[in-house]
Amino acid sequence: MGNFKVEMMDGDAVLKSTEVQSNSDVQAAKSAVTKPVEPGRAGNGSWLRVTHIASGRTSQFRFA
Repeated sequence: MGNFKVEMMDGDAVLKSTEVQSNSDVQAAKSAVTKPVEPGRAGNGSWLRVTHIASGRTSQFRFA
């Protein structure tokens, strides 16, 4: 289990940030929001940036 920072983004602006413990970046994204998510970024709209705190690896998720 790792620590992840999940940020709600609007374009390039951070709207909200939270830290969660999870087994993967996908699980971290799903646990942080109530909407379904899928990998990738949706242009200038709302999306999630998930960062594995120990490694610094970042993933992007858009709302399905």
